[in-house]
Amino acid sequence: MGGGGNDIHFGIYRDPTDGVQESANRTTEWMMTQLDMAKEITKDMHVLDVGSGHGGGSHAMAKKFGCKVTGINIGPGQNAMNLAKAKELKLDHLVDAVVGNINDPLPEEWTGKFDAIWSCEVLCHAGDKLALFKDLYRCLKPGGAFVFSDICGADGADEKALKAFTDRNATTFMGRPSQYIKDVKDSGFTYVNWWDGSNHLERYFRDMVKQIDDNREEMKSKGITDQYLDNWHGSLTERAAIQNEKGVFAWGVFVARKPEVEGKSWT
Repeated sequence: MGGGGNDIHFGIYRDPTDGVQESANRTTEWMMTQLDMAKEITKDMHVLDVGSGHGGGSHAMAKKFGCKVTGINIGPGQNAMNLAKAKELKLDHLVDAVVGNINDPLPEEWTGKFDAIWSCEVLCHAGDKLALFKDLYRCLKPGGAFVFSDICGADGADEKALKAFTDRNATTFMGRPSQYIKDVKDSGFTYVNWWDGSNHLERYFRDMVKQIDDNREEMKSKGITDQYLDNWHGSLTERAAIQNEKGVFAWGVFVARKPEVEGKSWT
């Protein structure tokens, strides 16, 4: 589904020939640019990757900045794949991953531990986003940067139009860009910016459908059922159509900072 990459997330399209993997790689590069603009990331720093999955973002940051990256992720199998790939890339001295659930409090020993926090397409699964943001704020050093991307409902979108997505992702309500910005501010962060990439979503949905069409037999040979693929195919086709007609989904990159001095914001 991800086009052969080591992670799967929404993409930014630049060239006509871009597919899911190329566009996803551009998102990773763009997020790293946003992170480095918010706070210069150097090799002596430590970044927390929230919802690190198979480790694509962790590996990219370790390679680009030479920094240490700790991932927290709910799947031990994914963590094992993350660490195996890091070893293959000769990044295992920089990349680590622990099992954890973003709906539980983060470890107390992480208070003030990280220079930056990164999260790619994960926070939609947080039941209480404000509580999570406050916990992430606790884990950042003063002056630290927080960069994340996420799929949202567009401001003003009817929740009924988003039902297929919320049902599949085990949540009852999708965040909105305006609510994320409010939660960022209410948790103590200085809000820096929201880069709106919603115009890339419809093409990405359609490219994921194409991945199923082009690779169905290979996926089935690895144990994936026709029913599972048909469910995804129908859901993604529906998402592309409703995005084209009503623009109900929003997606992009949010950037915030923890003030150097508590209660004193800067941009």
